[in-house]
Parts: sequence; structure tokens; C-alpha cells
Amino acid sequence: MKMFWRSFNFAKSLFVSGLFTIIPLGLTLFFLSFAYNFTYKFLTPLRGIAPDFLRGIPGMEFVFATLLIMSVGALLKFLLIDALVGHFERAITQVPLVRIVYSAAKMLVNFFKMTDSTASSRRVVLIQYPRAGNYHLAFLLESAADSYQKIVPEQWKVTPGEKYAKVFMPNSPNPTTGYFFILPEDEIVYTDITFEEAIKTLVSCGLITPESLKNLPDDHRQEKNYPNPSA
Repeated sequence: MKMFWRSFNFAKSLFVSGLFTIIPLGLTLFFLSFAYNFTYKFLTPLRGIAPDFLRGIPGMEFVFATLLIMSVGALLKFLLIDALVGHFERAITQVPLVRIVYSAAKMLVNFFKMTDSTASSRRVVLIQYPRAGNYHLAFLLESAADSYQKIVPEQWKVTPGEKYAKVFMPNSPNPTTGYFFILPEDEIVYTDITFEEAIKTLVSCGLITPESLKNLPDDHRQEKNYPNPSA
């Protein structure tokens, strides 16, 4: 009987070990398959306008889409057609409803557009959400002194003349969605986490720890003179 249970426990450990190895691989393959099929259906109309020599290539939709995107990038970079694009964007902004969607999508893309200069200027902060004592990563946008701060009732302010800032709190694991807050500057905790580190942390649901936090001492306090958004 003891031999049976020993063999059973050994077989169970093998099963659990194999299962926990297969699950992440299976989920990854499922995600890749879903993304491929979704994108394939989205790009299928391109087959009708693709050159004949591309139509016989498996997955030609992806090849053709890549070539189109690279062509647009080349036109913008080398032929300086920014003025033409600007005229097109101004025309779109004249169409009701369409301008709302396009403008919002444009601003969102520009915000998450990763370049060395823009990423270094985006301050990652902590805000308390969904209640006091719970902290969430967020991005400091700019001061609200000349905009939303003007409509905050004075009786709601903790101190007279309290200053506010605009903050975007992204969701996890999809940081392109989230919540927009107008918060008192005193409730914002500044961090040394980079924009790229914050994105990786959010996408991984917190499994990836920012490198900038690993070497901090246990008694680290946020006492640095960070830029004031009201300045």
C-alpha cells in the first residue's frame, strides 16, 4: 500500500510539473492564434488590391500591410508630406462625430508613442485608488491650474488655493485604457520609475518589477524636489 501511494504521489508531481509548464505555453499559443486570426480577418480586404505576385504568398496580407505601413513612413520621412497630412486631418476634424473619435485616437497614440525624448519627460506617479491606502501607477499629464481646477468648488478643497493636476491612470493589462483624474497635487506621489518600466509593469499585471525599484533602500522616502506641474 505504501508503494502505491509513493507511486501515486510521484505520478501526481509529474502531472503537476507538466501541467504548470504547459499552461503558460498553451495560453501564449492561444493568444498568438487569436491575434493572428483576428488580424487576418481584418486584413483580408487587402488581398483584393494586392499585386498579383503577392497573392500566392501565404500570409500575404501581413506582408502587404507591412509594406504599406513602411511606405507611409517613408513618404512622411523623405518626401515631407506632413503638410498634406495636416490638411487631411483638418478635413476630418470638420466631420461631426468622426472628429471626436479621430482626435481622441490621435492623442492616445501620440501619448504612448515611445521616443527617448518623450518617454523621459513623462512622470510616473502613484495615486490612491480605489480607496485611501491603495496605490496605483499613473502618469502625470500637466497642471490643471488653467483648466479643470477652476471648476472645483472651493468648499471641497482641503486648503484654500489648493492646486490640482491632471493625471491618467491606465488599466492593467491594457494600459491604453484607463481613467482620467483631476487630483490635488498633495495627493500625488512622485516616483523614479520610467515610462517604459511602468508600461511593462502594467502589461504584466505587476509580475515585472521596475529595475529602478530593486536597488532602493528599505527606508527610501520620496523627498526629492520633483518638478511641480504648476510651474
